[in-house]
Amino acid sequence: MIDVLARLATPNSDDQETYDEGARDRLQVVADRSRPVTLARDQTLPLIEPLATMFPEGRLRRGITVAVRGPGSTTLGFALAASASAAGSWVAMVGVADANLATAAELGVALERVAVMHPLPAQWSATVAAVIGAFDIVVLAPCHRVSAGDARRLMARARERGSVLITLVRARSWPERVDAELSISTLRWQGLGQGHGNLRARVARVDMTGRRELARPRQGEFVLPDASGRLVCALDE
Repeated sequence: MIDVLARLATPNSDDQETYDEGARDRLQVVADRSRPVTLARDQTLPLIEPLATMFPEGRLRRGITVAVRGPGSTTLGFALAASASAAGSWVAMVGVADANLATAAELGVALERVAVMHPLPAQWSATVAAVIGAFDIVVLAPCHRVSAGDARRLMARARERGSVLITLVRARSWPERVDAELSISTLRWQGLGQGHGNLRARVARVDMTGRRELARPRQGEFVLPDASGRLVCALDE
C-alpha cells in the first residue's frame, strides 16, 4: 500500500497521460485486494453444514453482528468463519488473546487469509473500524469495556460495509443488542470412563436468540470440537 501511494506523486506534465493510466491500475489492484469477496449470493456468506441449521438461510447475512458466549466461544467463533474463509473470504481477529490458529485450521479456517491484531485499548475502536469493510468477517474479543457509542458505530459500519462482526463475549458483555446471540452450555464430556480415560471431545448445546429474521429461537447440540478438531452435530456421533 505504501509503495503504491508513494508512486502517486505528481509526475511531469509530458508524462501525465501515462501516469494517470498507471495510477488508476495500481489503485484498482489495491481496491481489488481489500474488497470483500463477492459470491454468487453476494448478500450472504457460507457456513459449515452443522451450523447452517442455526440460521434461516443456512448462511451468514452480511452486515450482521453475532455475539458468542459461554465455554468454547472462541472455537465456535472460528467455526462460524471457517466455510467463508475456505471459500476465499478474509478474516480479521482483533484482540483475540487465546486465538489458537492450529485449532482454527482444524475447524477449516484458511490461515493464509487470516490477520491477527492486538491493538492497545486506546486504539481498539479505530483498528476495528479500519478493518470493517476490508475483511468479510471480523472476530472481536475486547478485554476492556467497550462504550455503547463505539459499539453502535461499529455495528452501523458493519451494516453499511457488509462485514460480519463476531464478538466473543467474556467477562465484559457487548453493550448493544446484537442481531444474533449464540449461548453455549456444556452438556457432557466424551472419553472419560469410571476413573480412567482421557477427555476427547465436549458435547455442547448452543441456543440462538436474535431479532428481525433471526428472532425465532433455535437450538442445536454439537461436538465442540470432536477428536479430529472439527465441529459436528452431536446426533452424527
